[in-house]
Amino acid sequence: MESKKFLLIFVVIITIFSFALRIFRLNEPGKYYYDEVYHVVTARAYSQNNPAAYDPFAPAPEKGTAFDWLHPPLAKLIQAGSIKVLGDKPLGWRLPSAIFGTGIIVATFFLAYVLFGPTAAVFASSVIAFENLTFVMSRITMNDVFVTFFVILSFLFSYLYVTRNKLRDLLLASIILGLAVSSKWTGAYAIGACFIFILSSKLRAKQYDLRLILLIVIPPLIYLASYGQFWLQGHSIRQFIDLNKQIWWYQNRHDLEHSYGTTPLYCVPKGLSGAKTWCPWILDARGVYFSYEQYGEKAGYIYALGNPLIFWSGVLAVSYCLGLLIEQRKKEYALLLFGYFIFWLPWIFSPRIMFLSHYLPAIPFLSISLGVVMAAVWKTHFKYISIVVLLIFAAVFFYFYPISSGWPIKPASIDSFMWLKTWR
Repeated sequence: MESKKFLLIFVVIITIFSFALRIFRLNEPGKYYYDEVYHVVTARAYSQNNPAAYDPFAPAPEKGTAFDWLHPPLAKLIQAGSIKVLGDKPLGWRLPSAIFGTGIIVATFFLAYVLFGPTAAVFASSVIAFENLTFVMSRITMNDVFVTFFVILSFLFSYLYVTRNKLRDLLLASIILGLAVSSKWTGAYAIGACFIFILSSKLRAKQYDLRLILLIVIPPLIYLASYGQFWLQGHSIRQFIDLNKQIWWYQNRHDLEHSYGTTPLYCVPKGLSGAKTWCPWILDARGVYFSYEQYGEKAGYIYALGNPLIFWSGVLAVSYCLGLLIEQRKKEYALLLFGYFIFWLPWIFSPRIMFLSHYLPAIPFLSISLGVVMAAVWKTHFKYISIVVLLIFAAVFFYFYPISSGWPIKPASIDSFMWLKTWR
């Protein structure tokens, strides 16, 4: 798996395969579903240069919708550009997500490659290519795949900076971190993680690197620049501050309820003050129904659920990598585990309900952990066990494909997909 020709062919094939899967029937359903009722109308408003999209108190543009002012604008600006080019239709809304969702797989390959070598990279990217939650989030007009893509790249260039000490790598990491936080505030976790990783690595090497100030200065500047349309529309600094106060207020609401609401540890359908039942994200215990569409006697379901075997075995793989970190104390394992835990452990203390989709940025690191284990097995006499495991992951992916993609099935058959009671 180490020849450059093989790796190039592999990356090309997995990219084409993953992108083709994501754009197949991308226009179904032909209407808004789940959070598209917020993101699509906002991206459309951006494409029309409508200032109402930045107004927390603007009336709903359509019945059952609302402007998404509670996230930074970058992802929606990209979607707006797609609408301008391809038209105001499902393909125009969702194609950027399909592109960036495919990019997650490629970026996972390169991060795994620089951390642990080509064999781990091949397995890690193959694993995430057959991960159902990542697939679902790559086919909906939301911002999660954008921040996840930028997060992986920021970790990649942060590691390269530590190992090569080139200013270009630090600049790229800083810029990409700015793009991450400009897509979703979750990117702020990546800024903290990359800063701590680089600083600790430099201090261990007894180096004092003043260039790290770039990680603090550049991302906020890019965040401000992402509101370029907002500024060009004539909004003031006071309005910008008030808008971000509104974002902060909403993200700290205690009164939200949703039948599929969770925290990283519990199901909370009646909100955080209501009854709680154990259903942790890491065990894939509670997905989210995104869509139900009738097709004659059949129905299309889109259920945001992870590939259960990848989630469950991934917990063991992360534990294995944690053991390697304790034993070997290598910065590669530290960065991997930092990336995995930083994108879900802090949410335990979130003051509002969340959903399984918030776990998405951790999944590339989970996949790399599995890639590390599979690469280790590959080096033994039992090497083909890794291939068998990968084929099982793929089989489970395609088993759940109908309810990951909205493929029409007989309504009675939905029970065959409900392996756990908490999935219903």
